[in-house]
Amino acid sequence: MRKLIVGAFFLVLTTAGAQALDRAALKKLTTTNSCSGCDLRGAKLQYQDLNDATLKGANLRDSFLKQINLSNANLEKADLRRSDIEKATLISANLDQAILQEADLEKAVLTNATLKGADLRNTDFDNATIEGGQFLNADIRQANFKRAILTNADFTGAKLSDVNFKRATLIGAKLSNADLSNSNFTRADLSGAHLDKTDLRYANFYRANLAEADFSAANLANATFWGANLSGANFTNVKGLEQGQLEAACGDERTKLPGRIKLAKCDP
Repeated sequence: MRKLIVGAFFLVLTTAGAQALDRAALKKLTTTNSCSGCDLRGAKLQYQDLNDATLKGANLRDSFLKQINLSNANLEKADLRRSDIEKATLISANLDQAILQEADLEKAVLTNATLKGADLRNTDFDNATIEGGQFLNADIRQANFKRAILTNADFTGAKLSDVNFKRATLIGAKLSNADLSNSNFTRADLSGAHLDKTDLRYANFYRANLAEADFSAANLANATFWGANLSGANFTNVKGLEQGQLEAACGDERTKLPGRIKLAKCDP
């Protein structure tokens, strides 16, 4: 019994100490705008202005960061798993190699943010603005980008299988050498997008705008193009493309098609 009482007392002291350390870390962040490597799990920082903050390697797992301002912040290698970051502002923030798995970034603004090598599996970017975002070699499998604005974003080499890009804006986006198998591009705007050498097996481009998109050397086996606009698109050296996949799509005289595959002209 004595051992149990002593053990329980030690646990209470340890827990109280950990909580004190958390409060100290939070105070350090709010007073100095810097807390690299700090343990801030579950922190409530919604609506705070942390512009230019330094949080490299910080643990912000399960935190409440709704409508926070983290523009220009350094969040490299930070752990933000399952955090509520809805409507947050992260313009030009550094999120390279950060962990944002299952985080909620709905309607967040990440214009020109860098997320190179980040873990974004199952992350929700619904209606987010990420123009010029850098996602090179990131793991983005099963993420949601529905209605997101991704103009000129760079996804080169990223893992994007089973991602929802429904109605997303991807004008001029770079998706070269990415894995986009089973992804949904229903009614998305990919005009001028770079999809060369990309794995697009079973991708869905239903009514998507693919004008002047570059599909050269991409794998298009079982991809769906029903109602898609392929005007000026480049299909040079693609793999797995069959006539039946383009029966309900349209293009123009600039569309480059392989072999004997034909395409109906889009209505003017």
